[in-house]
Amino acid sequence: MKALIAASSREELSAFKDERYIKVVTGVGLSLAAVNTVKAIIEFDPDIVINIGSAGSLKSCHPVGSVLSFSSVYCKDQDLSLYHLAPYATIMSDGSTVREMKLIGDENILLSSSSFSSEKDDLVNADAADMECYSVALASYLCQKRCASFKLITDIVGERPLISDYKRILREGRIHLEEEVRRFLDNIR
Repeated sequence: MKALIAASSREELSAFKDERYIKVVTGVGLSLAAVNTVKAIIEFDPDIVINIGSAGSLKSCHPVGSVLSFSSVYCKDQDLSLYHLAPYATIMSDGSTVREMKLIGDENILLSSSSFSSEKDDLVNADAADMECYSVALASYLCQKRCASFKLITDIVGERPLISDYKRILREGRIHLEEEVRRFLDNIR
């Protein structure tokens, strides 16, 4: 199975050495993630796209250092409720709306935003927050590719992490992140 592993930085990808992986650095944020994921899907035609990286925990049951996979992701930046649409709805080119992107993974929910999350969100019962997954999932959906996401919890939303702590946690946890992705790929058909 040909797997495209999409991450915002080279550091997040550094543990992914398996030859099955096609690796792409998307850059940080929703816009770069969308554009660079589509480019990689077109160039490499993977069987599955896997977004990996770091996330902030929104629930106390997900401590720093844990790795989560997700069943869905919402985009916090998409609030068109003023137009009587559900919060976090994306209007597609055909006029239809999509509120959540479905992923292959555990029952955890991820909330993506173009900025660092500093507070919990009450509109969806999300487990964690990141800055790229929604766009990777949307790009995969539009290109008719299956998508999964694995995130290393590097901080707790609402706390102010130190960059040195973030780098240490990422350095220590990226091997566990790669192990979870490898285990997932070994069991998927």
